[in-house]
Amino acid sequence: MAVFSAGGASADILYNQAGVSNQKHFLAVDGSWGELEIGQTDGARSRLVAPGAQPLTAAGGRTAKLTYYTPMLRGFEIGASYTPLPRGNGEVPDPREALHMVEAAVRQTTRVGGVSARLTAGTSRARVRDWSRRLPRESWIVGTQLAWRSVTLDGDLRRQEEADGVSVRSWNAAVAYARGAMTLSLRLRRAAPDGAAPTDRYLADLSYQVTPRWELVADTNLETGPESAGAVMKLGARMTF
Repeated sequence: MAVFSAGGASADILYNQAGVSNQKHFLAVDGSWGELEIGQTDGARSRLVAPGAQPLTAAGGRTAKLTYYTPMLRGFEIGASYTPLPRGNGEVPDPREALHMVEAAVRQTTRVGGVSARLTAGTSRARVRDWSRRLPRESWIVGTQLAWRSVTLDGDLRRQEEADGVSVRSWNAAVAYARGAMTLSLRLRRAAPDGAAPTDRYLADLSYQVTPRWELVADTNLETGPESAGAVMKLGARMTF
């Protein structure tokens, strides 16, 4: 990391490597006017919006983008991102499928008694070919996260329009409890595409941290609706390198 400063602003040239396949390069310029990031960073929605029970469909952390964040004002923070070649669900950016993704998000963080609350909203829009499955053409999400001691509650409502014009609305909720080396989480997702029957998904995850590198996990996934996979249970161990 290299740091430069001039006129009350600082510029950080950052190299973040979490394994060879996850290395990222980006330039961050920070001042009283806010923060500017250029390079392989997470977009404004990924950083500011609480994702609830399901992750967001974003341009990808290794896709080059330009992002600006305002200074914190009365607990509010606003961000906007522009990605010329969003990667989405693909391995590499493909201009034949998606171009010019714009994202915006706002987050307010507050505390009421012993409860920490985070209220978020975000939207995105991209030029996407009708046959592409990389990214939605446009989307919005509003969500909240409440944390009290060892319990965290997440919830969000979202809508996205796919490249072929189909609109999907979904509601997500999650509760997580952590105590010592054990973490238990329960998640619920209900998705309702236009003109189709809704699909419900229930997930229960239990993990136990044996050592800093070893973790035991148990996952249960139950789906209801057309073409659902039914119930699936997985048991295993995870090692961090």
